[in-house]
Amino acid sequence: MKRQTLIAIVVCIFFLGSSAVLYLRTSESNSASTQQWDSSPYTESPIVSDGTGTAKGNAAAETECAVYICGAVKNPGVYRFSGNSRVCDALESAGGFTKKADKSAVNQARPLVDGEQIIIPRKRKKKQYTGSDTKNTDDSSTDSGLVNINQADQTQLMTLAGIGAAKARLIIDYRTENGSFASIEDIMKISGIKEGIYNRIKDQITV
Repeated sequence: MKRQTLIAIVVCIFFLGSSAVLYLRTSESNSASTQQWDSSPYTESPIVSDGTGTAKGNAAAETECAVYICGAVKNPGVYRFSGNSRVCDALESAGGFTKKADKSAVNQARPLVDGEQIIIPRKRKKKQYTGSDTKNTDDSSTDSGLVNINQADQTQLMTLAGIGAAKARLIIDYRTENGSFASIEDIMKISGIKEGIYNRIKDQITV
C-alpha cells in the first residue's frame, strides 16, 4: 500500500472519530436541557377573591341570628334567620301583623340583631269627649276620685277594693297585650276578677 493512501485513510478515520465525539456531546447537552425544563416546579395560581371578601372555592360562612318577636303578630315566638335578614323577614315568619297592630311604629327595614326582642305595638283607642268634658286624658283618676283603669299604674290600681299587687299587674299586662278597656265591665276579663269584685269596685273605676 502506498504511503499517501495510508495517510488518507488515517485522516478519514480521525475525522470520523471527531465527528462522532462531537455528535455525542451535542446529544447529551440537549437531553440535559430537556430534563431541566421538565423538572421545573409547578406553581399553583393564587386564590383570587371574588370581590365579596370570600375566596373562590371556599363556602362562605353564613351568619345566624335568633330573635323573639311578640305583641301584635299572629304567631309570636323565637325565630332563626341567616344572612342579612331584617324586621320584615321576622314579621313574615310570625304570620304578619294583626288587625290591632300599629304598623307605622315599626321600622321593617331595620337589620335584625341576634338575641333581640321585637315588640309590635298595638293601636291605642282614641276617646271621644264632649265639649263639656273637662277631664285630662293623661290623668289616671278623675276629679270625682274615680280610677281610670286604662291609665292607672300598679299603685293606683291597688287602691281599689279586692285588687292586690298580682291582680293590678294582670290589669296592666292585659292593657299592654290587648289595648285599652272599652268599658268598665271589661275588667272582668282579668283572671280572678269576677262579678263579686266588680260589684265592689264598679263605682270606683272609669275608662
